[in-house]
Amino acid sequence: MKSPTDVGTGFVPEPRGFPSPLVELSEQARAAFGKEPLVARHNLAGSELFSDESLIDLLDRHPRDLVYAITMGHDPAREENRLALHDGVSGRDLLDAVKRGRFWLNVTRVNREDIHFRDLIERLYGELAKAVPGFKPQKAQGSVVISSPHAIVYLHADGPPNILWHVRGRKKIWIYPALDERFLPRPDLEDILACARHEYLPYRSEFDAHATCYEVAPGDMVTWPQNAPHRVTNLDSFNVALSTEHFTAESRARVRVYSANRFLRNRFGLDRLSNRETGPGALAKTFLHHAARRLGLEAGPAPAKQWVATLRVSPSSPSGVVELSPS
Repeated sequence: MKSPTDVGTGFVPEPRGFPSPLVELSEQARAAFGKEPLVARHNLAGSELFSDESLIDLLDRHPRDLVYAITMGHDPAREENRLALHDGVSGRDLLDAVKRGRFWLNVTRVNREDIHFRDLIERLYGELAKAVPGFKPQKAQGSVVISSPHAIVYLHADGPPNILWHVRGRKKIWIYPALDERFLPRPDLEDILACARHEYLPYRSEFDAHATCYEVAPGDMVTWPQNAPHRVTNLDSFNVALSTEHFTAESRARVRVYSANRFLRNRFGLDRLSNRETGPGALAKTFLHHAARRLGLEAGPAPAKQWVATLRVSPSSPSGVVELSPS
């Protein structure tokens, strides 16, 4: 039996309410995919899967420990994310609160918990694998991101490659050059790929002179090279998007090489090692790192950042959230 996250391994049922094809890539976009920022088109916008009633149903059915409600400040240079509890709040009240307030809901692992999203993500990546020369995704997973007008996502760099499938509302996204140490120093990237630190990065307004900036509308698919730092600001509209990440032989090779470099830097003081991801040197480093892990010379990945809730979603609050009362 295939895993819900396997890609391209068999027949995929038609996701409800979607035309064929789902993805429209020009020749230029096919050539640029994974190598530079790009915007292409998809046909998810307008589907009943992303309607209010379907989102309410998703929020009511989805395990609440996989749904994160996060508020933020107003200064993109000052990361102020705060977690809000939402146990006991109905899906309808959650959706009303995010429309009225200023926060985002990250509904994670939707392909593991919902057959419609599982089938949709498999079909999206099946189409991409056929359209993009050399693109061979081994695994893909996704989240539904539901966010308020004027909500922001601070500058960060994800470990796996990403695609944003925008469905409702409008937003702006700034994408900064990948593997450029002006925006993401190599030790920080090594830590991110080794799961030893969070993905948020310091931001300064002068970075924007080097960014590719898009205003994103429903039906836009946005993607960028692996580990390219990026940030997002919603415009004056409620937003809904499917956010996916995928894994390839190449993306996994990068994780292994940068994690090995981190181990050698921390353990033996070997700094500025080659970040070449293929060849005998890369193979030797990753073998040594693997052996060191088996011998207990390096601890496993640090636990993921433990959010401490300081707010609660409140359907009656104008902002959609209220402060938690001291216990």
